[in-house]
Amino acid sequence: MKRNKLAVACALALGVSGASYGQSTAPTSAEVEQLKAEMAEMQTQVAAMKQQLERQGAAPRTGETVTAAPAAQTEQKTAPGGETTAQQSPLSTRIGGTDVTLYGHVDVSADNVDNGKERISQVSSNLSYLGVRGSHNLGSADLKATFQIETLANVSNTPTETSGLASRNSFVGLASKRAGALMFGKFDTPYKRATAAMDPFSVTIADYNSIMGNTGGDLRAEFDPRLPHAVFWDSPQWSGFSLNALYSPHQKLSDLTNADNYAFPQGEPVCSGASPRGSGSTSGATNVCDDGAFKNAWSVALNYDAGPLLVTAAYERHSATNRTSDTGGVTADESAAKAGASLHTGPNRFSAIIEKFYRNGGIDPSVNERARNGYYLSDVLEIGYGNELMAAWAHAGKTPGGPDFMTVDDKANMYALGARHRFDKQTNVYFVGVLLRNGEGAHYALGPSGHGVPVASPRDDNGNTIPGKTIKGVSVGAEYNF
Repeated sequence: MKRNKLAVACALALGVSGASYGQSTAPTSAEVEQLKAEMAEMQTQVAAMKQQLERQGAAPRTGETVTAAPAAQTEQKTAPGGETTAQQSPLSTRIGGTDVTLYGHVDVSADNVDNGKERISQVSSNLSYLGVRGSHNLGSADLKATFQIETLANVSNTPTETSGLASRNSFVGLASKRAGALMFGKFDTPYKRATAAMDPFSVTIADYNSIMGNTGGDLRAEFDPRLPHAVFWDSPQWSGFSLNALYSPHQKLSDLTNADNYAFPQGEPVCSGASPRGSGSTSGATNVCDDGAFKNAWSVALNYDAGPLLVTAAYERHSATNRTSDTGGVTADESAAKAGASLHTGPNRFSAIIEKFYRNGGIDPSVNERARNGYYLSDVLEIGYGNELMAAWAHAGKTPGGPDFMTVDDKANMYALGARHRFDKQTNVYFVGVLLRNGEGAHYALGPSGHGVPVASPRDDNGNTIPGKTIKGVSVGAEYNF
């Protein structure tokens, strides 16, 4: 039918054209009107066909590759349950009935620091990552299956096993608006997530984990972990309130002395309860995880987030934590509790956190360096045109003592100033300056949790920690999100 109408229209058009080139018979007015009507109908049909083709092109078939223009991305904040708070990104598509989104973050900085013994210049890749997440409904609009696979990207340094596939928050599970999200895999603990938004210097050399969540100093952010072999639940919000809970079982065996090559969970190349690449993180020649490895972990956080106010309280416990490398040798439960609040009024966002570490059992006070208080204050001021000013202070209280420096004063204070310019939701540049003053027996570090190249306290010629040093530095960096 469409071809017939097109043929008629062409014939009529040729007839009109032929009349103007010497044919004696001119078309009648009725024929001209009929031609106009045929042409109008054909234009309508062509427009409808064009719209249909455009719709088909916007929904690629399974297995097709989707390429998005870089300038058209939309920032997204997605919870483990897959609920997205912004419109769908151009890097989202539908594959085999699953809504899938590719996302990523790149953060690289140039740092110049002085650790009290020498000056160091470095280029750091700071928790850059690439991930894919997806979900689909399970016969109900309220219940969906969801997954996420996220991998660290060592942008400026040579990749290691830390950038292996699914090295960051990765899971599979079920999510419901009424019941929340139940997931299996590995994820940042509720304790870690509870106050993360209160640190404007996150993953820079002025990250609050220099002191907050940091047990024992140096690279000891042991209460700011991402735990493997975990099951966790994020509740829905009830009038601004929400609850997060995580359980990570059996991180080490009870009898480490006779565990031989099985001193850590199968599938883990290091003692997963210890600081990655820090003291006690590898099994060593004796195959004993003797400094930081624990058996089970529990983490929970209760949050209130409504309008300008965020209030949170969190608790985490590590059972049978090995500190047998300490003087005298100890194994005891270790735990941490904290409360935080953040108030966003106008252009200003002020945050405060108080934290307390516990070490349970008959611990000799002279080696109990993991029992202390911590305090943190931060302020972010938006001054217009995408510019922000940032300031923070963190304080580590004195501990009862430590195995290396006994009861010598081990308090510490960190002061940070910074500025950030946001070009848009995707791109920003920042400047950070930081000063960390360690007490005579303290040895806290800069950037121990997430900064690409952390700055530890200096060592002497025998590799022993030199306490009491003031560490300072400046950093310039850029971030890109998609």
